[in-house]
Amino acid sequence: MTPAAAPALLRRTDEIRSILRTLSHRQSGVYVCNALAEPDSDACESRILGPDWRLPHFFWRPEDIRHCPAHLRDLLPAGEILLDFSAVTPQGDEVRFRVARSMTVHFPDSSAALLSGFPDVVQYLPAERPVEA
Repeated sequence: MTPAAAPALLRRTDEIRSILRTLSHRQSGVYVCNALAEPDSDACESRILGPDWRLPHFFWRPEDIRHCPAHLRDLLPAGEILLDFSAVTPQGDEVRFRVARSMTVHFPDSSAALLSGFPDVVQYLPAERPVEA
């Protein structure tokens, strides 16, 4: 039995920006929960819209705000909620990181998104791929 691989820790801005771009793919599965909530609290299915093209921030939104727990729907001031993101890329790689929710951004088309700063570190665990002989 082989031991499970340890996740890579991504800390560089270019690495974090790249993984956030990957997670913005429609086939990625992204779930967000309040890190300070009860351990069995529900995660909210979300979508990463992508990183800002020059600042270390990224845009995201819940897929359906009506199905998110109340503690994620409430618009609390910055820093009052610590969010855990757990995601799977289209290739099956696992990604985990934590950020403080920062602000809601409203766009001219009446849509809105959340803007969060880049995490300090991202845990990245590549999917096990079969070794070809």
